[in-house]
Amino acid sequence: MKNLSASDLQVLLNQVGAGDNKAVEKIYRFYQASLFAFIRLRVRDDHVAEEILNDTFMIAFQKPEQYNGSAEYSTWLCGIAKNVCGAWMRKQNAAMRRCVFDAKDDELENVPTPDWDLLSRLESEELHEVMQECIDRLPVTHREAFFWTWFEEEPLSVVAARLGCPAGTVKSRLFNARAKIADCVRNVFDVGASRVG
Repeated sequence: MKNLSASDLQVLLNQVGAGDNKAVEKIYRFYQASLFAFIRLRVRDDHVAEEILNDTFMIAFQKPEQYNGSAEYSTWLCGIAKNVCGAWMRKQNAAMRRCVFDAKDDELENVPTPDWDLLSRLESEELHEVMQECIDRLPVTHREAFFWTWFEEEPLSVVAARLGCPAGTVKSRLFNARAKIADCVRNVFDVGASRVG
C-alpha cells in the first residue's frame, strides 16, 4: 500500500481537522483501493467490506490528530480497519461466516509445489471468482501474508514486521496459502474434467 509523503499527508490531515472536504476526498481516493482489498481479506462480502471501509475512514477523519506518525498512515488505517472488522465479526457468528481449513500448518509443510499451469487454462473471469472464493477460505493469518506479499509486493522483512512474526513464518504461511489455493481451484474445477481441458 503506497503512502503519501509525510509532509503532504500532514498538510491534508490539518485540512481535514479544519473541516476541508477536499482534503478528505484526496486522502480517501489515495488509500481507498488498497484498504478495501485489506478489508476484503477479512470479510467475504463486498457490501460489508464497503461499509467497513467507510466506517474506517469516518473514524480516521473524526480525529485526524490521533495519527502521530509513529507508523505509516496506511498501517494506521489498516489497524483501524482490523478493529472495525473485529467488531463486525463479533456481531456475526464468525464460525458460520468463514470457512477454515481443517489441516494444520505443520501438516502441509511437505506439500509439493502447486501446479499453477492449470490456472492458465481457465477463463479469467471465472478464475477471478474462484480465486477470490479460495482466498476467502484461507485462515486470516494466511490471507494477510498473501495480501501483503502478493498484491502489495512488500518484502518478506516488511511483512514479517507488519504481522509481528519471523520471516520464516511468513514464508511458511505463503507456501501453505499457495498449496491450499491450488487444491481449492482443482476441486472447484474438477481438474481432468472436460470443462478444464
